[in-house]
Amino acid sequence: MNNSYRPTGTATLVWRIYMFSARLNLLGTPEFHNAETGQKIKLGYAKLVLLLAYLALEPRAHTRESLADLLWPELNEHDAKANLRRALFNLQQALVLAKLDKSLVYADRSIVRLAKERFWIDADEFDNWEKIDCIKLTEQQLGLYRGPLLDGIFPAGERLANWLQLRREQCERKNISLLEHAVVLHANAGEFDVMERRCQQLISADFLSELAHSRLMRMHLEMGNQAAARKIYDAYCSMTLQHLGTSPSNEITSLFDKSVFQPPATTQAARSDLVPGKFPAPETRREYRLVSTLYIELFPLVHCDREAWLRLSAAAIVRLRGLLSKYCGTFRQQSNSVVIAYFGYPISNEFITEWSLAAGLSIRQCIAQEFRHVGIRSAVHADMMMTGPGYTLPDILGECTTIARRLAESASTGTLLASAETRHGIASVFDMKSLDGAPHNAFEVRALREPYNEIRKGEPSHRPTFVGRRDELKALDLAWEKASVEGGAYVQLTGEAGVGKSRLVREFLGTKRIQFGNEYRVCFHIENLLSPLHPILALARSLGAPPRRTTSDESTGLTSASVLPDMVSVDDSESTLLSNILSAHEKYARGYSILEREKLFSSIVGSLKRSHKKSLAVLVFEDIQWADKVSLDFIAWLRENRSSLGIFLLLTSRKHPKISGSALSPGISMDIKPLNMAEASRMALQFPQFFEASSTWRPLLLKMADGIPLFLEKLLQNPSPEGHFTCPKPLRNLLTERIDRLGEIRQVLCHASCIGFRFGLHVLAEIESVSIRKCQQLIKALLDSGLIEQRPEPGYFQFRYRLVREVAYSMLTFEERQRILARIAEPNPL
Repeated sequence: MNNSYRPTGTATLVWRIYMFSARLNLLGTPEFHNAETGQKIKLGYAKLVLLLAYLALEPRAHTRESLADLLWPELNEHDAKANLRRALFNLQQALVLAKLDKSLVYADRSIVRLAKERFWIDADEFDNWEKIDCIKLTEQQLGLYRGPLLDGIFPAGERLANWLQLRREQCERKNISLLEHAVVLHANAGEFDVMERRCQQLISADFLSELAHSRLMRMHLEMGNQAAARKIYDAYCSMTLQHLGTSPSNEITSLFDKSVFQPPATTQAARSDLVPGKFPAPETRREYRLVSTLYIELFPLVHCDREAWLRLSAAAIVRLRGLLSKYCGTFRQQSNSVVIAYFGYPISNEFITEWSLAAGLSIRQCIAQEFRHVGIRSAVHADMMMTGPGYTLPDILGECTTIARRLAESASTGTLLASAETRHGIASVFDMKSLDGAPHNAFEVRALREPYNEIRKGEPSHRPTFVGRRDELKALDLAWEKASVEGGAYVQLTGEAGVGKSRLVREFLGTKRIQFGNEYRVCFHIENLLSPLHPILALARSLGAPPRRTTSDESTGLTSASVLPDMVSVDDSESTLLSNILSAHEKYARGYSILEREKLFSSIVGSLKRSHKKSLAVLVFEDIQWADKVSLDFIAWLRENRSSLGIFLLLTSRKHPKISGSALSPGISMDIKPLNMAEASRMALQFPQFFEASSTWRPLLLKMADGIPLFLEKLLQNPSPEGHFTCPKPLRNLLTERIDRLGEIRQVLCHASCIGFRFGLHVLAEIESVSIRKCQQLIKALLDSGLIEQRPEPGYFQFRYRLVREVAYSMLTFEERQRILARIAEPNPL
């Protein structure tokens, strides 16, 4: 080799490794390689690894007696030396098998030493680092630290264990110093994405790091995200008080001076609502939430050097981050090969478990198609998790994440696993396979069945006898008679989630089945917000290819199509347009003009009416609160042309849907109310689980359901809970989502839950430490959300549903409940 060539940067590291015969990686999981060929050298047992590591890190001549006593202190001298002799022989044989000279480990009758000058040892390289103001060199050194020294090896002998622990602590301190230096360098360079990642790593290594917390706070404040900065500050205050018994330094507390954190007008307004001598509770608080954790581990499928793998994994992780944002997952990168996503934090929704699994399947497909040389193992686990100050993000070392990590590590390449707890309530949504002997009774998740997007035509089903809704059925009968005369009708059913809108539709269609020969149902799902016309186009696909006319005029382009009930037809341009949409991804539907959309809509209706041109077509669109803009345009177009199209259009939607458009102005609208107690009792008597419940628990079941059929069904899945009642997971997700929509005032709802199902204005104002006027404003916002309602007595309110109160109460920590209950019990001074 030409000695004049002295490479720099990453090339220096490669060049230096090439100068040695063997490469010994001791940081993280130990690895031993032939430096020239890259061949991995397998060492058969842990004592062999410990012997080699000790010789490498203690570079001197060792007597056989000292090594034997260090490694096998529990044996007598003769047996210990025999073990050492066999270990040295095995070590030299491993070198020979890797085409290395066995003299790399020198051993005679009295001494043993390592030819260290011929070894490249990552721990030595890492330990020799000196502070240099160069980002590239600092990052290169950080790349050497793959984990604790000799990770996974725990010696039994006390002397050897103490030696290893001391060495590990030295490496950990060096890693913390390197991370601190990297944080400062990236901050000065304005590279805030990398700085944030290094800060998170620094907090994982030193959870009380003032530098990491202060840099993250400053970054968020400079970006205008004061809420995020405040969360980190509250978390740091809690940890320093708990572990050190002190408050943060003045440098950190000065960041959150009132005049800096709030605009003057806001500060003044807040002060005017305070009761003298009392202070408001902090904006962030600890709480329990149901969180679904997706753990993803990437690894190379082909041999590549570390730099190449870092580039490849970085590109893959950027792609994964984009996919996770589609499913509203909170992204956290733990290392260059591990990504964690949390669903249900900071905002919950009723589909967090489904979304976490759907995201896992989507990521698995993306890796297989776009990164052929990258392998993936992943797993999902859903459970309760503590969040809030001290838990600014779900703890990456918490039990929920640990279970997901263990599942992922046990998975085979390209496999997505889900724990048995995760499977509850969503088994019908995914194609799953049970695995014998898997940890946590895990299942392999193979594919999404997409039940929300299935199009069913007049399917019979065996369900409990329909209860109540006589007035609503009569109104639907009148709408049908009107449609028969006028050629079409448009009806919309609105109500709370689970109140029974779909059940009512099924009952009505069942009574009219003989008359309906042309009946179709489309169910929207929340994911359809990202896929224009997805379930509607799925309906068109299920009906086969659109009909084509035998003649066409290519020069006329897009022309109007007849959509009269007695002559529904589809011209070539419409057929081609529909075929293009069906064969391509639905996103292209957004790009068509209004005229082209009308052609597409006409083509879809033509496919529906193809076999029954002179009869009314019954179209049922369920859960249109999840419909995308193009689908809403289609619904509005159907409403405007219902008579000429010969369509009986029936929609269901949740109450107060956050969508706009003329689709929400139906000809006939019905607000579906909960069942009364007698009707709910008749419904419950149809379930065997109801009779399995104790006589004392049955009335409580009916009361907790509040007349909502979905609530009753889910509660009956556990008709006799042991100990304290807990809300079923699917209902918890649904109700937590509604509570999260309240924003910061959700804590007021949670505090009200401590008072009871019914609560008074003055007691709540006392708990919140605000004036009566301010408390009235808070209660008005809660009333507008539909989660509470006014009682007949002035100044008193109650939760609309008992399960809402149960979920809000369960979100509070034990300490906060005790504090609020103590406030309630305080005598009211006259």
